[in-house]
Amino acid sequence: VVNSFPSPLTMASPSEPTVPASYCSSLQTDLTTHVGAAPRAVVHASEWAKVIAGEPVEINPSIGHGFKVMTVDEYTALWKRNDDFPDCLACGGMNTKEHHFVQTWCRGLRRWESETLCLDCHMFSWRSYADPDFATPEEHEKALWESMLIEQAEKNRVEGRA
Repeated sequence: VVNSFPSPLTMASPSEPTVPASYCSSLQTDLTTHVGAAPRAVVHASEWAKVIAGEPVEINPSIGHGFKVMTVDEYTALWKRNDDFPDCLACGGMNTKEHHFVQTWCRGLRRWESETLCLDCHMFSWRSYADPDFATPEEHEKALWESMLIEQAEKNRVEGRA
């Protein structure tokens, strides 16, 4: 049996050659963006405030243990550059590192969010995207059940049961 839906890992139809899909290709709507001095992603928010204030932060377990007062360069040393969105939304600089990235693919649709820190101006650039019809499995199931309930209520009303 040939699946007529595109695979969540590719954007090709069954008759087209399989090409790995990029999370940021063929976008159907605009990106949501935000620029700020503090990160929107909760993952490093409290630590970032400590780095800026000169307070000790927990050392990454992959390189040691304990707490240390770190510079921005030390703190971001293990973060990687996002080559898909290398520019800072505040100053336009290209000296950025990504500290937060999450993506979800469901039934061939996607949602993702990314946040980078500019090492020149210390501003955070947030970008997020969701396909217009994206729904998590839970949201999809809830919509199915709600439509069945509405159908049944209408059927009962027509038949005079409710």
